[in-house]
Amino acid sequence: MVYLPEELHEGLRQIAFEHRTSIADLIRRAVQSSYGETIEDIRDAEAELASYLRDRAAAVTLDDFLARHGTSAPRRTRAKGSTRP
Repeated sequence: MVYLPEELHEGLRQIAFEHRTSIADLIRRAVQSSYGETIEDIRDAEAELASYLRDRAAAVTLDDFLARHGTSAPRRTRAKGSTRP
């Protein structure tokens, strides 16, 4: 259950009436529009992690991946005053 401020609820009620839909549908569509891609990305990342954890031998190092694709990663520069190598 989601509680909305009265003013927001009234505005959504009016929009829902004008579009012949429900407030719940408006909210579902807004959430999907705002976070749908992020939710898909999280699901994809979780699936990839699960696959890796099942068969770690299938993983490649970054260096091997870059060599196979004939490319390189940008060199990191140390931040001013950093003691890290």
